[in-house]
Amino acid sequence: GTLTGDLFLYGQGRVAFESPPAPPSPNAASSSLSNKKCILLGGLSDGLMPVPYTSQLEQTCKDNGFSLVQPVLSSSYTGFGSGTLDRDCAELQELMDYLQAHRTCTTNGDDDDSTRMGGNCQFCLVGHSTGCQGIVHFLDKAPPSYRKKVTGFVLQAPVSDREHAQVDKPESYSKNLALAREMRDQDKLDECMPRSAFWAPITARRFLDLQEKGGTDDYFSSDYTDEELEQRLGHCVLDHEKLARRHGLVAFSAGDEYVLKQVDCEQLTERLTAAMNSRIPNEDALVSSPRATSICIALANHNLSQPPSAAPDFIQEVNELLQRIQ
Repeated sequence: GTLTGDLFLYGQGRVAFESPPAPPSPNAASSSLSNKKCILLGGLSDGLMPVPYTSQLEQTCKDNGFSLVQPVLSSSYTGFGSGTLDRDCAELQELMDYLQAHRTCTTNGDDDDSTRMGGNCQFCLVGHSTGCQGIVHFLDKAPPSYRKKVTGFVLQAPVSDREHAQVDKPESYSKNLALAREMRDQDKLDECMPRSAFWAPITARRFLDLQEKGGTDDYFSSDYTDEELEQRLGHCVLDHEKLARRHGLVAFSAGDEYVLKQVDCEQLTERLTAAMNSRIPNEDALVSSPRATSICIALANHNLSQPPSAAPDFIQEVNELLQRIQ
C-alpha cells in the first residue's frame, strides 16, 4: 500500500518516516502531530515498510490516535552484520529524543488552538523477527527515563536464529561457530567472517550474538528452561526499577518457516508470556492490569503474508492492545 506522512532526519544522518493520524479539522494542521507514537522495527535486512501488513498497522494506529514511525537504523538493510543490539538501543534513544522535541505538540495555555513543540510522548514498540530482540534488549538496557515512556510492546515472530541455523545447516553451523569463537579468542570480534559463513557480510561479534547459545540476540529459544526465559524476559512487563508496567503482545505463526517443526507453537508462546509476566505480584489478578498476552496464528508464515487471514487476525490483536494503553 501507499503511506502518507513525513520523512525526516534524526541522529547523525539517519532517516525515519512518520504517518500521523489524520487532523480533526482542515484548519488544525499542527494537531496532526500525535504525542502517541508506535515505532515499527523490522528484522534482518528490513528497512522502510518491513512487513506486508505495514499499511494495515498504519490504519489501526490512526484509528487509535497513534502515529506510525518507521526508523532506518544503522542496522537496517544489510547494516545488521556490523551492528549490535546496543547500537540499535542507542539509536532508538536518539529517535525518541527527536520525536519528543520536534514531532509532538502540546497545548499552550487555555487556548486549544495554540500549540508548541515538545509535548510528552508515550511509545508502543512493534517488532518483527529480529526487531523483537531489539525491543526486548531496549526494555532491559535503555536508561529508565526512556523505558518508562514505553507503555506497550508487540513481538511478531520472535524466533530463535540459533535454533534455525543449528537445524538448517548443522555441519556449517558448527564449523562457523568454532571459527567465530576462535576469532573472539584472538580479539578479532569486529572483523568479518568468511563470505561463506552467512548470507550477508557479518562480523564475528554479530555472528556469535545471533547464533551462540546465550548470545546477546538469543532471547526466544525453545531449549531454554522456564527459569532461563524469566532471566531474559522478566523485565518486559514490569521493569527493573518498577518504574513502568506495560501491556505486551506476543504473536507467533503456527506455520513459521524459521521455527523448528518439533516446537509446539502455542506452548512456546505461553512460556514466553509467562516469563514476561513472572514479576507481576501474585495478588494482582486483575485481567485489565498491564501484562503480556499471546496469540498463535493458525497456518501463518513468518511475515504474515499467508494465509490472507493472518495479517487481519494479528492487526485485530494490535488494535485491542492500543485500546488498552490509551
